[in-house]
Amino acid sequence: MLAIVLLTACGGQASHQAQQASSSRLTASPPAGPSLAGAYGLLLTTVDPATHGKLQLIKPDGTVAASVPIAQPSLVPQACGEGAAAWRLPPVSATNSHVYFRDGDTKIRMLVPPSTAVDVTTVPGGPTTVSGFSVSPDDLRIAVVVEELSGAGPSQAASISLRLYVENLRGGGSHADIYTTTFPAGKPAAMLWPMGWHEGRLLLAVWAACTFESVPYPNAWHVVDASNADRLASIGDSSCLASVWPYPAGVDCFDFRANQLKRYDWSGKLLTTVRTDQGGELSPSGLLLALPNGGGLGNPSPTTTIERVDGSGAVTTPGHLSCLWIDEGHMLAEDAVIAYPSGAVTALPQAGQCAGRFPGGL
Repeated sequence: MLAIVLLTACGGQASHQAQQASSSRLTASPPAGPSLAGAYGLLLTTVDPATHGKLQLIKPDGTVAASVPIAQPSLVPQACGEGAAAWRLPPVSATNSHVYFRDGDTKIRMLVPPSTAVDVTTVPGGPTTVSGFSVSPDDLRIAVVVEELSGAGPSQAASISLRLYVENLRGGGSHADIYTTTFPAGKPAAMLWPMGWHEGRLLLAVWAACTFESVPYPNAWHVVDASNADRLASIGDSSCLASVWPYPAGVDCFDFRANQLKRYDWSGKLLTTVRTDQGGELSPSGLLLALPNGGGLGNPSPTTTIERVDGSGAVTTPGHLSCLWIDEGHMLAEDAVIAYPSGAVTALPQAGQCAGRFPGGL
């Protein structure tokens, strides 16, 4: 199934339509409002599962720097049909200056600390449509993948269509549809989720579009040309499980056959290899390794071990499962911030889902 998914993702055999943007100079302008400063972990908490939650900016000391309401999308449960749900990642994107989020189905808003947000643009959305997005580090462009599901039923799988477009963040000018594909009902389908930009290129996480249970890792990462979606690099495969969160230096994958954690840069070049018998997250510098363990079915006692890449200086924190690095010395977990090398834990006011980090420029 993985092989089929990767073949039909960007650069494969799927229909590929590129509509070039206007050749005139971009007239996009960055959004108004003060730029954020510092480093934050981004956390989504649930207030009412049916209606809304909150997006929070978590400081390295565990305090909440900002918090705004965020409405749930109307995507129907089991939208893929046959009891399967459409896989969705957090609708959040951080640049070097601001944090954006999709509010409900269609509104893209910019967080304004400490507790407000302003409208920026809109994306497609509805009961059978969901959009993932990423804003460029300079706050000028937005990449959007639109996933549309049709024909789903209790005994009928949905047909899934994907469309990737890029346009000015403000006003929607210089719009270009750069990739489209359709997966017929019953065929393995991939979802491409924009997770960042690097030197003008788009970074797309490749996930199975439909799932019966939570999927911890993407199938792969694709680096594509933002003007035509041509694939320039692919990271991760069936034997090297790609990590969820990217960093400026690149992205990790765990080679379970060789017991190695590997970091690749955004050209697909191998940068670092660390011996380990489980998957983890290298710190932004690549000098520290966080190893979350447990918390799943049959093992309800999570732990996080943070150590140097040579295996020295290990500190194990019981009771908390880390998910991403806030900065070089602090890991965000769903319910706490873990400091290194002290191992100190600061509990969060409310547990939630990790949604990225600020600054988000890659």
